[in-house]
Amino acid sequence: MQLDPITNVAKDARILIVDDHEVNTASLGRLLRRAGYAICISITDPGEALAKFDGIQPDLLLLDWHMEPFSGLDFIEALKNRVPPEEMPPVLVLTADVSPATRREALAIGATDFLSKPFDPSELLLRIRNLLGTRLLHRRLQDYRQELEQTLAELRMLRQAGASPAGL
Repeated sequence: MQLDPITNVAKDARILIVDDHEVNTASLGRLLRRAGYAICISITDPGEALAKFDGIQPDLLLLDWHMEPFSGLDFIEALKNRVPPEEMPPVLVLTADVSPATRREALAIGATDFLSKPFDPSELLLRIRNLLGTRLLHRRLQDYRQELEQTLAELRMLRQAGASPAGL
């Protein structure tokens, strides 16, 4: 995923929209595509979305809270059992339920952010931009960590072989 330096939009970000109302997924998809996001996958069946999740590997999940046959809460719980914490994408819950209890429940289970419907499209796009920026930094950190682990493993092998790397 790369941020466009001019628009600050991650045009190649994979955004998964899960909402059991097709009109909601369609309107979100249109809004995101107009904003420059090219890869928006809309799924109205949460079970299907969960089954396809690994293949999609989304950078961001936009999730309705009240769905059938299972809720956003159930979806996040199932996802947490399948996806390691370091690979979990940010989850933005979008719901018409404005109760403080629902907001607390969503954030407590692991949602990254919460926005009530009807939402302001500008605010939604700003939250998406911020969440994708955080996701990008998280991925870069993971890549640096892997590089460092590989370098350390190579240094250990050199030390065990009795060689001393230059400058150490």
